Formats: sequence, structure tokens, C-alpha cells
Amino acid sequence: MWMFIRRCWLVCFALCLLPLLGGCGPAAGPAELHNQPIRAPGEVTLYDRLGGGSAIYAITDTFIDRAVADPRVNFQREGHAHAWTATPESIAKLKLYWAQFLDMLCDGPQAYEGPNIAETHHGMDISEGEWVALLDDLKKTLDQYHVPADQQNDLINRVAGTHDVVVNH
Repeated sequence: MWMFIRRCWLVCFALCLLPLLGGCGPAAGPAELHNQPIRAPGEVTLYDRLGGGSAIYAITDTFIDRAVADPRVNFQREGHAHAWTATPESIAKLKLYWAQFLDMLCDGPQAYEGPNIAETHHGMDISEGEWVALLDDLKKTLDQYHVPADQQNDLINRVAGTHDVVVNH
């Protein structure tokens, strides 16, 4: 039964990411349905297990500060045509989009309103090493917040699912 539920979740997850990764528009239907998490009756989501929106926003705030400061991640794309300046405004926007993204990945109610992930990272030449450093910074942040290992693995695996549209894209 658990494998069936997990398989259903993966299919739902993939379908939810299609608009983000493929540039498609949202599915037709009432707008309020697009902001509702996909849950089986009685299911406790990763969003719930992490502590909800306030916990995800706190994790995001610390994580982005750590990653932007980490030269291994090279968030600012120094020496690259896609250079990014880490101003207070640009960091705030990045934090907002990451919080929405993590909330969505964790089956929370927040809709992701950021730019298309594939289009945004196209041509950035993000290396495997930069990707691993980003995930390492996420792990360090989750450790800092004493997030249990199973929840850490769940979240990191969900973020890692975007690897192919981010790395060397």
C-alpha cells in the first residue's frame, strides 16, 4: 500500500512541476484549487512535519544567506554572462521564491510564483560542484534547525529532483 501511495505522490509531484519546468501555463480550473496542497485523507505532509510555513521561511532565510555567501555555490555567477548582484532587494526576492518553491515541494499551500526554473537557469553553466555545494548548504541549514534526518532526506531529495533543469542546462 505504501508503495502505491508513494508512486501516486511521485506522479502528482511530476505533474505539479510540469508548468514550472516546461514553461506550460497552469491547469484550467478555479484559482483557489491551485493553492491547495495535494494530500491523501489523513496524510501528514512534509510541510506539516517541518513545522509549516513559518519553519520553511526560517529555513529559507538562513539557507539563502549561507548559499549566497558560499563561494563554492557562486550564486552571483561571478565571471559569467549571467552575473547576479546580491543587493538586499535581489536577495529578498530570491528568498521569497525559494520559500514558495520549498513550500510547494513540501506539499504546503503556497503557490510558487517565481520565474520558470528551466528558463531561469538556462545558460548559467551551473556545475555539478556548485550544485553539490548548494545541497550541502541546505543540509547544514537543516542541521542548524535540528530537522530530523528522515525529513532532511525527504526535502533534499525533492530539491535534488530539479537537478537536470538546473545543472549544466
